[in-house]
Amino acid sequence: MDNDTFPTYDVLIEDDFSDDMIEKCHKYDDKVFAAQVLPPFYSLVFILGMVGNALLMLILVKYKGLKELVDIFFLNTAVSNFLFLITLPFWIHTARHSWDLGDTMCKMISGFYLVGYYGYICFLVLLIIHRYLAIVHVGRFHLAAKKTTYVIIASAWGLAILAALPEFAFSQVQTEDRDYICHFVRPYYPLGDEKFWKYFLTLKMNILGLLTPLFVAIFCYWRIKKTSRYKEKKYGLLKLIFLMTLVFMGLWTPYNLVLFLKTFQEHLNLNDCENRYHLDRAIQVTKIIANTHCCINPVVYGFLDETFRKRFYCLFHLQNNTECHLREAPDQQSPTKGQLYNSTTF
Repeated sequence: MDNDTFPTYDVLIEDDFSDDMIEKCHKYDDKVFAAQVLPPFYSLVFILGMVGNALLMLILVKYKGLKELVDIFFLNTAVSNFLFLITLPFWIHTARHSWDLGDTMCKMISGFYLVGYYGYICFLVLLIIHRYLAIVHVGRFHLAAKKTTYVIIASAWGLAILAALPEFAFSQVQTEDRDYICHFVRPYYPLGDEKFWKYFLTLKMNILGLLTPLFVAIFCYWRIKKTSRYKEKKYGLLKLIFLMTLVFMGLWTPYNLVLFLKTFQEHLNLNDCENRYHLDRAIQVTKIIANTHCCINPVVYGFLDETFRKRFYCLFHLQNNTECHLREAPDQQSPTKGQLYNSTTF
């Protein structure tokens, strides 16, 4: 089994290496790299992510007032990032000292990690669909009812929790080379089912984490581009959402592809020692890169949203107070029902 000090959805099973392969192959050891790179790198990601997402949540709640459905979705992406970020200190601790926090914490941290991951994807997809409906089907865009909003948000979180259930339920501490490792194991499944779950979990990651948002983004953008309303107006919010999607896909696609190759290496003629070694190393490196998505989202939002930048300057007194109060006045007016959830621009 791979000596993995990362979150447990790498879909590792105990028969990844046969006894003969272990004797013949020089197995990639990720512990040295993890101990040297993870603590400083994940510490930086944790600090930047916490500060950036906290600022995003503050500005959305305090200044924008969550008056539009799209802002509620943005708020939930920040909450998803928070769930993802709070697990990083535990993986830093594990990289340095192995896992000494018990089975319960192993389950919780693995679950939070994936709930944050899948939650972000759910609300990113909702943001894309929201823009698609508001531009292409503006006459049939009826999401104003609060009950409908709550159902949509609850369903998104429910789907994220459901997708993370296997890791939450079956994560368990194991002893490996005299170290305690938090691994995803399947002690309750009958013998012979290990490969089924290995394939299932990999396909789950690729379908939910790669193909679904990619398909939704391509389809919605293609339909939006064909509308005359798109040609007549400039949609800054649409550009922001699709840039967020592009960044997320750019960070996570390499990991998902490598994970797919690793899982199905026997069927793709990648089962020799050299390919095993390179795939194991690639999984570690691409995962480190992918995990930075949680701190980049606020940067993208701040770069493209002029309102966010202005509120940021006012928050830290980098702009004239009179101008800040003048800009706050329109936000404090009670929006109409149509303005509340049917806005197509910032």
